[in-house]
Amino acid sequence: MNMKKYIGILIVGMVLSFFATSCHKEEVELDPVAKIDLELIHSNNIINKAAVTEFEARVLVEYEYDTAEYKCTFIKKSNGTYIYDITRSDIVYASREIPFRIYVDAIIGNERLTGESETRTIGVEDGAIIVTFTLWAYMGGHMYVDLGLPSGTLWSVCNMGADKPEEFGSYYAWGETSTKSSYNWNTYSIGTELDSLPVLDDAHDAAAANWGYGWRMPSREDFDEIVTYCTKAWTTRNNVYGYLITGPNGNSMFLPASGGRGDGNIYESGSCGFYWLNSVYTSDTQFAWGFLLDSDSFSETSYYRMYGQTIRPVCNRE
Repeated sequence: MNMKKYIGILIVGMVLSFFATSCHKEEVELDPVAKIDLELIHSNNIINKAAVTEFEARVLVEYEYDTAEYKCTFIKKSNGTYIYDITRSDIVYASREIPFRIYVDAIIGNERLTGESETRTIGVEDGAIIVTFTLWAYMGGHMYVDLGLPSGTLWSVCNMGADKPEEFGSYYAWGETSTKSSYNWNTYSIGTELDSLPVLDDAHDAAAANWGYGWRMPSREDFDEIVTYCTKAWTTRNNVYGYLITGPNGNSMFLPASGGRGDGNIYESGSCGFYWLNSVYTSDTQFAWGFLLDSDSFSETSYYRMYGQTIRPVCNRE
C-alpha cells in the first residue's frame, strides 16, 4: 500500500508529565508520552486505520534557554493509536513558570510530516499538561494542512514568505509574482491583459509562479468553502491576532492579521488581515477579489489591485 500518497494525519495529543521536588532549587523533570492517531485517506475518504506498524519521529522540547531532543520510534498499539514513552529524563532547574514549545518531525513511509504546539508554561507545582496540535505534510517543500473539506483542497500552513503560521510573510500586488519596496499605481506592472481571465494564469499567480508543485492562490470558491464548512474564532497565536480556522475533521490553520502595504508602509497589521484571491472584480477591473479578517468580520471583499497583500496558497492532492 502506497503510504506516501494516502496517509493523512488527524490530531496529535502530546501529554507532558512534570514532577517537582523540594530543594534549594526546584527541579522539573520531563517525561513526556506521545500518542498519535493515524487514519488512511484515499480520494478524500477515510478508509481505515493506517497499516504502518511503526514510524520514526524526532521530538524537540524548546525552553527559554535550552532545547531537549528525542529521537524515537512510535509503535502501533492494539487500539490503533501510536505511542512512545520517552524514557530519557531532562532536569530543568527553575523557581518560576517555564515557557516551552514542542516540535515533532515524523517519517511515515516516504513522507515527512511535522507539527508544533503553541507556547505553554509549566510551573514547579503543576501536574500533567495536555498539548494538542496537528501534524502537517509537505508538498513541494511547503507544509499543508488537510481541513477535511469536501473539495479535498489543502491549505498552506503559512503565508507566502513566512516560516511559521503566525508570521505575516510577504506582500504582493495582485497579478505580480515578486515583492517590492513600494505599492502604488506607478509601480504596478500589470495592465489590462488579465481583465478577461476568469482566474489568474500560472505566470501571474504568485503561488504557482514561486512554489510550483500544484500550488496556487485560493479562489472565491475556496474561500466560500471555508466559510461554509469551517468554524472560525478570532484569537491569538504566540501573541499575534488572527483567525483559527477549524475544518470538519478537527484539523485547523491560523490566519494572522497581517495588514497590507500601500506605498512603502505596512498598515493595520495586528488588527486586520488582507488576503488576495485569484480573480478580478469584473464590475470594475481596477479591483480584484480578496478577503478581510478582523475581530468583527471574516468576509470576501475587493481591493485595488496595486495594493500589497498577503497570500495563503492552496493545493490539491495529486
